[in-house]
Amino acid sequence: MSSLASRLKKARENKKLTQVSVADKTGINNKTLSGYENAVSEPDYDSLKALASLYDVSIDWLLGNEQERAYALPESEIEHIIKETENKYNVNLRDDPMVLASMKSLIQSLAQAKKGQSENR
Repeated sequence: MSSLASRLKKARENKKLTQVSVADKTGINNKTLSGYENAVSEPDYDSLKALASLYDVSIDWLLGNEQERAYALPESEIEHIIKETENKYNVNLRDDPMVLASMKSLIQSLAQAKKGQSENR
């Protein structure tokens, strides 16, 4: 099974969702989802984006470009932090993909460090 297929299945199961419920929430046919999870086919970008959002993981993680973290903020929480920052400072951090990726990585790293500090106390 490909990394993408196994990560899609793992992310879905971590959210305690069935393929049918994912299909209802994303509009992606459950047979198509089964094909993705069994490495029969691969999702297009829009499907990857929808699945990553639903599963609270990054597209990079689904594609195997990020190592699994012991602790990770959900993607929706990272997006919320970025939106709050944009509103507070009246800036658009989404103009440059490198800036956005750096912000997400920094937020995730800070969250991991904080989590590690609180566990060591």
